[in-house]
Amino acid sequence: MTERERVYNLLEGKEVDKVPTGFWLHFPENMHHGDAAIKAHLKFMEETGTDILKVMNENLLYDGESKIRSTADLNKFRRYSRKDKIFIDQMDIIKRLSDQTQGRYPILITIHGLIASVFHGTGFAGNYSTMGYGLSVFNREQPQKMKQVFEMYTDSLIELVDCSLEAGADGVFYAALGGEKNWFDHDEYMESVSVHEQRLYQHIKEKTKLNVLHICKSDIDFERFTVLEPAVVNWGIYHNNLSLTDGAKLFPNSVILGGFPDRSGVLVDGTKEEIEAHTEMVLNEMKGKPFIVGSDCTLPTEISPERIHCVVEAVKKLSGR
Repeated sequence: MTERERVYNLLEGKEVDKVPTGFWLHFPENMHHGDAAIKAHLKFMEETGTDILKVMNENLLYDGESKIRSTADLNKFRRYSRKDKIFIDQMDIIKRLSDQTQGRYPILITIHGLIASVFHGTGFAGNYSTMGYGLSVFNREQPQKMKQVFEMYTDSLIELVDCSLEAGADGVFYAALGGEKNWFDHDEYMESVSVHEQRLYQHIKEKTKLNVLHICKSDIDFERFTVLEPAVVNWGIYHNNLSLTDGAKLFPNSVILGGFPDRSGVLVDGTKEEIEAHTEMVLNEMKGKPFIVGSDCTLPTEISPERIHCVVEAVKKLSGR
């Protein structure tokens, strides 16, 4: 069974020869574009043996110049399209990876979510914590203008999804930010952000059955995202008080992806025996449920691929027991 067959069989409720795995990381900056990016992705897949080729997206929706620090700057936000270099560069990476892997892997394109993309559009005028909160302030002070901004970025991201799938991606990894309880309150988020996010995610689901919702960060209000009803869902179980089992209840129709901490803990610091024991623990917890073994979020750039390969081999040994 190929990696692609394994993942699609799981999505379709068919038999798989083993539980799929999906891990990813940000490559060094000199491997973000061009030939170096292609080589980095292919080397990672070969050395780790994981099942899903997730194309990292370092082409952010930012013009490289604007700084949006207050509501007086909101007119600096702009629409992006397939004519922009950041789209063209990302499409080239996807097409070349698709051509070289020839259908072996399911290819996921990373789409930075609505809040993340609007934050990128501020030109990193502050760090994520300050500017993420700043977006909620902008929304309270200029709700109509921010509605236009959210609509504009939703349209940009829909076009990015379409271009990515045309270039050869099979599915979408949607990295959602904005769930933090101390920024937008629940009603604000649902009325001002979620209405656009739902339009975007519905478009994704209409285009591909392979859609992964990644809920990033900590102190998350998960109820904001259940309405999206993703095919696959992933969140920080070690950053939030929501276990794999509890998450499966919250997203009853979704495949669950996760099980390992990301930037520290057993996969980063543990012995081979500890990694194998942790793999067995999460497989036992999710036995009988549709599941992909992965981590809370991206792993450290410098992690040895042997550590990830250790998980893959443990899954192979333990699946079917």
